[in-house]
Amino acid sequence: MIAVQFPSKLVCLLAVLTLASGCAESVSPEVAGVRSQLMLESQPEGVVPIEKARQLLAEDDAPQEIVLTVRVGNKDFPQWYFDEGAIMVVSEAFPGSDYNVGPDHDSSTCPFCRWKWKNEDSLAMVEFVDDDGNVRPERCDELLGVEAGDVLTIRGMASLDEVGHLNLRPTGIFHHL
Repeated sequence: MIAVQFPSKLVCLLAVLTLASGCAESVSPEVAGVRSQLMLESQPEGVVPIEKARQLLAEDDAPQEIVLTVRVGNKDFPQWYFDEGAIMVVSEAFPGSDYNVGPDHDSSTCPFCRWKWKNEDSLAMVEFVDDDGNVRPERCDELLGVEAGDVLTIRGMASLDEVGHLNLRPTGIFHHL
């Protein structure tokens, strides 16, 4: 038998990681890799409201890097993630935006919103793609470990599709905890 001695710092690190892993959710290596690539430690700068992002993209048809602060989900969609791939619906969460409203606000009965509110102006579709540009097969709730109502700041390449929906392919995500 050969005895191997490990430095005490390495032993402590392994012990901490072993204990911490008992409390953490278990994810596949692919999901862990995506999270480590995307999740940011600090909020990116240059955040604009969804309305402003839509205006910028309407002026210049080419995809642009955009930073949005959004809330996971939308009051009009009972399920915020798609079952068939890593696509999710997010809503405006930029402070001061006309569309940044509380969960009890009903735009269909609000006298101000009834003439102004368009649901598509206040939401975006976030698509997570692989290196080949194909939508990842995991659901977003599994891929990111987020829930409806969570606030995220997402940096990514944005475009308007043929129908006019704002689509965002993330390059970085900051989760406001």
